[in-house]
Amino acid sequence: MHKLQLYNSLSNSIETFVPLDEKNVRMYVCGPTVYASPHIGNARPLVIFDILLRVLRKIYDGNVTYVRNITDVDDKINAAARERNISIQEITDAVIAEFHTNSKKLNLLPATVEPRATLHIAEMLNIIGKLIENGFAYEAEGHVLFRVKKMPKYGALSKINVDDMIAGSRVEIAPYKEDPLDFVLWKPSNEGTPSWDSDFGSGRPGWHIECSAMSHKYLGEQFDIHAGGQDLMFPHHENELAQNFGAFGCTMAKYWIHNNMLVVNGQKMSKSFGNVVALDKILQEYDGEIIRYVLLSSHYQKILNWTNQALYQAKQGLDRLYGALRIATADIGNICECCSDSTAATCISDGDVTSSPIIDALCNNLNTPLALHNLHLMADEIFKMSEQECNRDRINGLCASMKNAASLLGLLWKSSHEWFQAGFKKISENEISQLIEDRAIAKMTDNFERADEIREQLLAYGVIIEDSKEGTMWKIG
Repeated sequence: MHKLQLYNSLSNSIETFVPLDEKNVRMYVCGPTVYASPHIGNARPLVIFDILLRVLRKIYDGNVTYVRNITDVDDKINAAARERNISIQEITDAVIAEFHTNSKKLNLLPATVEPRATLHIAEMLNIIGKLIENGFAYEAEGHVLFRVKKMPKYGALSKINVDDMIAGSRVEIAPYKEDPLDFVLWKPSNEGTPSWDSDFGSGRPGWHIECSAMSHKYLGEQFDIHAGGQDLMFPHHENELAQNFGAFGCTMAKYWIHNNMLVVNGQKMSKSFGNVVALDKILQEYDGEIIRYVLLSSHYQKILNWTNQALYQAKQGLDRLYGALRIATADIGNICECCSDSTAATCISDGDVTSSPIIDALCNNLNTPLALHNLHLMADEIFKMSEQECNRDRINGLCASMKNAASLLGLLWKSSHEWFQAGFKKISENEISQLIEDRAIAKMTDNFERADEIREQLLAYGVIIEDSKEGTMWKIG
């Protein structure tokens, strides 16, 4: 059995993953808050932890319970509904439907359970009751708040010092709090916002208690992995950990895994910068497999720089991989692309991924760049064998191995025919000529930043430009 190495944010070190129960490995990932269409940064944890799910299922024979929640009660949702003058139900249903559509385009495996917060209010109130009973929470003016200073080693996950939090005004000051650090578990609802009856008065839950309740219901007091974006480490995950300890007296999850942020052209993604890349829009323009490839091209703990160059390179890389599969045969089946329907079962059995360099890379703290590199080495071997006119069965066998290994990355799920028929983002010759003319003007006015932007823009369409004495020439790459 492979030994999976993961970086644990709680211990600040890479550890060998040892599940609490090999027959039921349990993982919780924070899902979307459904108030607006997600951006490309929201897709990064979804894809990264989909890879982790695939690896765990491979190692533990499918014995994995994967919970990914949907937060459908939140102040941001309330504000979005007011701004658009539609009901909360309308906005949450629409965003959830879009999320599921995008998930399919990105080839995300479905969660074992996908709980919605609004359907788990009773579980939240139960945990809040336990926290009050155990002295970790108190009622105040219709609110219920968590006593942060009662929690031993609060900040152990995020490595944030509570005194620094106060000095830096990272806490909400309110007259009903015993201490500025205390955070909300339950609060009164304003007019026009969702409300539920409780022993503490009508109101709605705080954000952090939602995940504690849903993870506890489906995974128990302790489970193996809690994962999400680095931006959730504080305060969300820190407060989840505190709530679980206060209610049940134990550490919530054994391993806490966080992915780093995504930037666009080296700049933080922000509405104020006008560089937010909407996931729905980018998936309309590019195949989901290209998006997925880009998101895997950088190690999950490193910042990922989203550029048109990265999109172009991803397309080129996938062209090459699908090109290798196309070498094996023109007769493509649904199960295994590299062999006919009559021999698909044989090829699949030959294509064992348990000893492949791809799973070796992924077991090394989800090293997806190395896994992609190793996948291309397998493609190299297929091209080489084809040039040497090797035995067709050998080529088919390696083709099956590559396709199966790629399934751990969620790649190469199409046939070569489907892939190459899909093509790339389309642009007319007139549009190309206009962009080249705009670039020439930009260069003449020393606006080299704009000139570079146009080059990148053309590259995103698969158009390569070359400057010469005769002028700028272009070709489709």
